Formats: sequence, structure tokens, C-alpha cells
Amino acid sequence: MGPETVVTLIGVAVIVGALAIYLILIAGILVKVSSNLNRILNEVILDVANKTQNVAPTVSAIAGNVSDIEQAMGSVASSGGPSPYEEADEEEEEEEYYEEEEVEVVEVERPRLRRARVRR
Repeated sequence: MGPETVVTLIGVAVIVGALAIYLILIAGILVKVSSNLNRILNEVILDVANKTQNVAPTVSAIAGNVSDIEQAMGSVASSGGPSPYEEADEEEEEEEYYEEEEVEVVEVERPRLRRARVRR
């Protein structure tokens, strides 16, 4: 082997060694980032789980209230009582009355804005 071959092999060994060290450092950084992301993700999942624990009982209570309202409306409808929409119909008639009134339109002149000039 000539001196040129030895120098070339040493150069290749230095380049490969530098790349290996660089890749090992990158792998270490990625392991740290991955562990941090897993820790954050687990904390977020636990936080969401803790905050949503009371959703199921609340939804059940709301469903029970809706069921009670449906039963009450059914008993009112079957007893021939007043329609819940009669009062709303009267309010609509009043609104129509107000809509028929004349309204005076007054035009207002808007002041014109001037641009400020910046002196340099």
C-alpha cells in the first residue's frame, strides 16, 4: 500500500467517525424529545380524563329532565289544556302591529377622515 492509500483510508475513517458521532448525538436528542412528548401527552390525557369524569352523570341528568318534560307535555296535550304556542302567536301579532308603524329615516352626514402625512 502506498502512502496515498493510507491517507485516503484515514480521511474516510475520520469522515465516517464524524458522521457516526453526529448520528449518535441526533439519536440521543430524539430519545429526549420522544420521552418529553410522551410525558406531556400522558399528562394531557390524564387531565382530560379527570375533567370529563362528570360528563356521563350530567348527560344522564339532562336526559332525565328531558324525559320529565316530555311526560309533562304529553299530559298537557292529552288533557286538552291550552296550547303552549298560543302565547307565542299573540306575541307575533303584536310584532306585526309594530312593524306597520311608519319610521322616519334621517340621513346623517359622515365626517370625512383625512390621512395623516408622515414627514421623513
